[in-house]
Amino acid sequence: MLTTDQKPTVQDFPTAALVIGGPWFRGHQLDTRPAVVVGPFGGPEFADEATMVVVWYFTLGAPQPGDSVQAMFPHELTPLDDTLTTMHGDTFRDIVRSLRRGRFAYDDGDTLRAAVRQAWRERTGLTDADTAARHTLHRS
Repeated sequence: MLTTDQKPTVQDFPTAALVIGGPWFRGHQLDTRPAVVVGPFGGPEFADEATMVVVWYFTLGAPQPGDSVQAMFPHELTPLDDTLTTMHGDTFRDIVRSLRRGRFAYDDGDTLRAAVRQAWRERTGLTDADTAARHTLHRS
């Protein structure tokens, strides 16, 4: 956790973390709104050297680079105490639906999609053992 004299870094914002920040539109920063971290700018392989975090402002619609998906400096973001697993169910369902309809640049959304699938399993009470058993039953 950050202390008041520390500046946030990309490492303070892991993929799937919920944050609040102000997206940019035509050179102006809008009012703050919730977002979910997609990952470090440039992808996971650049996590140690990235200076920006890619976030999806899910209240602005399905993921679209430049519109609802933007690169933000860590000091522009504030972490939230909520998670994909604990957030309001209706909001989580909206994220799942929008995630299917949207797109990310390159493979930026792959890790976030995996995190959303894991959160869905946790929210519905499925475990890895349950999932494996269901796959086995469907193959029989």
